[in-house]
Amino acid sequence: MNPREYLSVALQRLDLLLHREILRLRAHDQLSLDEFRGLYVSDAQVNQLINRSVNYEGPSSAIDELTAKAELLRAEAKQQYVASPWQTLVTDFSLSSLEEDILLLAVASELDLKYETLFAYLNNDITRKWPTFDLALRTSAAVDRQAQARRCLLPEATLFDSGLLRFMPSTDRRSWLATGFSAAPAVCHYLWSTCSLDPKLASLVEQRIASHDWQGLSIACDLGNRLSHFARRHVDRPTDLPVVVLVGPQGAGRAQAAEAICRELGINSLLRVDLDGLRSSGENAGQLTGEVLLQQRLFDTALYLRGFDALFDAEHRPLAESRAFLKLLSQARGPLFVPCAPTTRWRELLSPTRAVAFHFDLPDYSTRFRAWKNAAARFGTDVATPQLEALADRFALTSAQIAAAAASVLGARIESDGASPSSVDPAALFGAARDLSDQGLGNLAVKVKTAHSWEDLVLPRPTLQRVREITNAIRNRQLVYSEWGFKKRIAAGLGIKILFSGASGTGKTMSAGVIARDLGVDLYKIDLSAIVSKYIGETEKNLDRIFRAAQLSNAILFFDEADALFGKRSEVKDAHDRYANIEVAYLLQKIEEYDGVVILASNLSQNIDLAFSRRMHYAIEFPLPNETDREQLWRGMFPTEVPLGKDVDFQFLSKQFPMTGGDIRNVALEAAFLAAEDGKVVTMRQLAKALARQMSKQGKTPSTTDFKQYHSLIHDAA
Repeated sequence: MNPREYLSVALQRLDLLLHREILRLRAHDQLSLDEFRGLYVSDAQVNQLINRSVNYEGPSSAIDELTAKAELLRAEAKQQYVASPWQTLVTDFSLSSLEEDILLLAVASELDLKYETLFAYLNNDITRKWPTFDLALRTSAAVDRQAQARRCLLPEATLFDSGLLRFMPSTDRRSWLATGFSAAPAVCHYLWSTCSLDPKLASLVEQRIASHDWQGLSIACDLGNRLSHFARRHVDRPTDLPVVVLVGPQGAGRAQAAEAICRELGINSLLRVDLDGLRSSGENAGQLTGEVLLQQRLFDTALYLRGFDALFDAEHRPLAESRAFLKLLSQARGPLFVPCAPTTRWRELLSPTRAVAFHFDLPDYSTRFRAWKNAAARFGTDVATPQLEALADRFALTSAQIAAAAASVLGARIESDGASPSSVDPAALFGAARDLSDQGLGNLAVKVKTAHSWEDLVLPRPTLQRVREITNAIRNRQLVYSEWGFKKRIAAGLGIKILFSGASGTGKTMSAGVIARDLGVDLYKIDLSAIVSKYIGETEKNLDRIFRAAQLSNAILFFDEADALFGKRSEVKDAHDRYANIEVAYLLQKIEEYDGVVILASNLSQNIDLAFSRRMHYAIEFPLPNETDREQLWRGMFPTEVPLGKDVDFQFLSKQFPMTGGDIRNVALEAAFLAAEDGKVVTMRQLAKALARQMSKQGKTPSTTDFKQYHSLIHDAA
């Protein structure tokens, strides 16, 4: 039904009431005539406005006739327009006939500007073009009902307490009767069937259509089933729904689940409320909250309270004003969704309100695979199943992050090419997934540049084979843990723990980088100096921050010089020993619980605590390179662009100097710098000088036995 039809009838009734009041005032000579036209509203103008609407041509004394006609219109409208927005509003808020007339008085000027003129005329003040309490009492109530009408205008009465009416701001002190009032914008939007937000709420509230259904949710199947069952049980009484607490990380599908519940309940939209902005809006927070509740009630929407953590302080304790604020919000007539982080102490604020909680974990592998597949299909792109499996396995992203990663690659292709790409470079999707992984780890660790490939690794064949096995294990862990059921045999932690041991420079860090590059993930080296603290308990806090950040970073953690942190526990002789052992035990617990990949690198594996060694899935010893490997290292250390002299003897260098790859790299680099200044060609002279200096750094004396025929080249090396 067109809402204009009923409102037209309602305004006709209001015109009768206003006409009645005009006749009363004129009968008592309370409306004076004045010659100064333009400074007042004339009788002729008012007569024209009234007669145009109600077609009343009877004698001016027929007040009883106007009253009867107004009541007849009310009765006929209730029967004819029983399902109109106005009647629905009156019924929902249980408004009396007096309250209905007062509300109509406030709505009128929003529907027709002529009422501003009429109100100014009846208020006997050209500047007051709105209804006042005095006018409301005069037009809507007989003398014997004045006390009842006054009660309808109190702040705690339904009209003002519900937010349907609001007081007009006044800069001067006026009597109670002169108080002006207006209808809330939401009321007018509702009556015109236009679902629009008050401009004051635009920055704090976002209206979202409930577009997601159960099939479109990217959450675990068992959680989806529980949510669906919960919604079906409340289909017949959605206004009696308990507060629904959605616990989980941002982007885990909480908002989508709220939309699916709404669709099941027959609710078409949600109001996403910014609690932080609403709470910090100052003294108007209560009024704004009331307007949100009115919007929700009128348009039969759900409330989704974003920023719930803003109601707590830095120590996760509820703020002083939060309880009163949330108590006001709990008056919502309909579904109220509270998304919050797993660490939020929501029970302290919601008690004793009825609430039910659903926990959203990071999506498991199958959910992530489905999300990647749906995202690719959404853009009409064919991504090979093995690539989707790899993306789902390597990156523990939320459904929102997966959608964003796909949009950043596939959506950009559509923008540039003008058509849906039939295929896409998997490396681009891997890069987008890495970019969208949580970057919080970057504040606690150093991202290692993974520039080397398998061809750059110079290791003994057995060692290289073990490194490849580790890479394959990480790549296939989803198959082993999930599809083959080994997850059921693991008590805690589905990560892979690796120990690399060997002398400095034997390729431990490079191997970790090659693994990360091959898998398409980032490698972060943990800075031990930023972790270990002399203050009791601080080391544990630092470790906890690292592993929490790493859980969302989808990166490989690399602990270099691990024996400094993972060293053997000692016999307790004093408090320092006891707390040192607690640190080791705590780290052991975090390592065991961690679901990602951790690589520990140590120069002396025997210094690693036995409890850590037992929990390592792989332990690889990196030996010093033999002569053949050293020659390969020497040759591979110089890029093809480097000009090498004909006298460079890599075979001699590899035979005479049993060095690690790291030492060879340092010598090659220093020789290159020497050559850049002296001759622009790397010769044995620069190499001999660089070798001699490297030996001196290690406390060795360059001798003729070592350098043989090249010893004369190092006389000025020191």
